[in-house]
Amino acid sequence: MAAKNNHALVFGASGNVGWGVVDQLLSNYPAPGIFSQVTALVNRPLTLEDSCWPLDQTTGPGLQLVSGVNLVEGTVESVSELLRSKVKNIDNVTHVFYFVYKSEPDPKEEARVTRRMLEVALSALNRVSPRLEFVVFPSGTKEYGIHIPGGLVKAPYVESMGPLPEGSQDTINYPGMRAALTKASEGRQWTWCDIRPDAVVGFVPNGSAFNLTAQWANYLSLYALVESKGAEVPFPGTLKAYDSLYNEASADIIARCSIWAALHPEKAGGGQAFNIADQAKAESMRERWPRLAAYFGLQGIAPSEDLNVLKPSEYIAKHGTVLERVGVKNSPVFKSEFLDSYGYYLDFDRHLSLEKVKTAGFAEELDPNQSWFRAFDRYRKAEMIPG
Repeated sequence: MAAKNNHALVFGASGNVGWGVVDQLLSNYPAPGIFSQVTALVNRPLTLEDSCWPLDQTTGPGLQLVSGVNLVEGTVESVSELLRSKVKNIDNVTHVFYFVYKSEPDPKEEARVTRRMLEVALSALNRVSPRLEFVVFPSGTKEYGIHIPGGLVKAPYVESMGPLPEGSQDTINYPGMRAALTKASEGRQWTWCDIRPDAVVGFVPNGSAFNLTAQWANYLSLYALVESKGAEVPFPGTLKAYDSLYNEASADIIARCSIWAALHPEKAGGGQAFNIADQAKAESMRERWPRLAAYFGLQGIAPSEDLNVLKPSEYIAKHGTVLERVGVKNSPVFKSEFLDSYGYYLDFDRHLSLEKVKTAGFAEELDPNQSWFRAFDRYRKAEMIPG
């Protein structure tokens, strides 16, 4: 692939997937010279030293980190000015990776806020980035109704499955985001796509609202300290959920697919949606949980029949001072109690078909066990969990 003066702008760069996009770009994916500059935009303060990205500027693209990008409170005018004043070469941005999320208690309000944030960002980009070629945004399996008890449609999920029933679409973020992208791209040279994973496995440097990887890294490392190595740790959920089929997506594979799509507008543009996962093969937590537990020296077993067993967030709250005593920073999970429900309400098959994205040209797969281990390794390297 020939070298090109591409400039990637990553919104939400300290989040689960945004961090992975920056990491892959700085690691010269898909090849050296494709991107000459990467600009990482974050809201909460973050330093390069704390970012845990590869910072060898001699072999990869140049990196700029910009904090204080608040799309919730921003206007088109203020965000345009912020981008002009803080982002070097904003007029040369070619590819945008939009991985911003704002949780709200009311789903309808969250959908409204999410759409407005994206509208502000896109309107600002249309003003300040005339070279823009492609925008990637992520949706997810709520598109297939996984948030509806028992699920809505039969897996494997394919992108052509129809929209959610009337009354359900205004409670998820994605329809409004697609409408915003369609409107903002009208008459423009840039196009866009929707990358669609299920559960995301990844690392974040300064905490996040919904990060199952961090939740289980905190829980299992703490469990090994309190109960000792070799202890049995039951899967936090039901037997039905333990045996349901799924295929998770690492931030690494989502990032690679996003970059591939952005560089191939002729194959991936036009507002298309693409399912993505580490592998096409569906597996269950009966296969995965023992492997994850073994990483921490534990024996992962089937769910306990004891209804009073502590859920991960409860266990962490009870024993959290143990982590402090061994001197780790911990990885904050702001919606930890919600993540406890993962092994309870997701008790149905929900695996994704990858046929469309593979046919289009992205055929990479990763070993999902290794993706979990790689994320755990990153938390250990950042001293967020014990070594």
